Amino acid sequence: RRLNMLAENQVCADCPTRNPDWASVKHGIFICLNCSGIHRSLGVHVSFVRSATMDTWTQAEARMMEKGGNNRQRKFFDKYGLHEQTPHRE
Repeated sequence: RRLNMLAENQVCADCPTRNPDWASVKHGIFICLNCSGIHRSLGVHVSFVRSATMDTWTQAEARMMEKGGNNRQRKFFDKYGLHEQTPHRE
């Protein structure tokens, strides 16, 4: 719970929605409810979604989130020119 309280994680990694309550464990990012549905539709082999507040997390999942973060993903995407160019799936 403390990780999604960090300022960098206070906005969904995929859209401008504030206070995201969901996470993509495989990507180490926090996402909003709407984007969590998109991530779930991709399949667990691509994006494993957990509630930041309602689900029980394993230690391994928590460590993956500690290594990630919305800023790290944003920097990675920006480095390769993906973040702004990649359309969101609807």
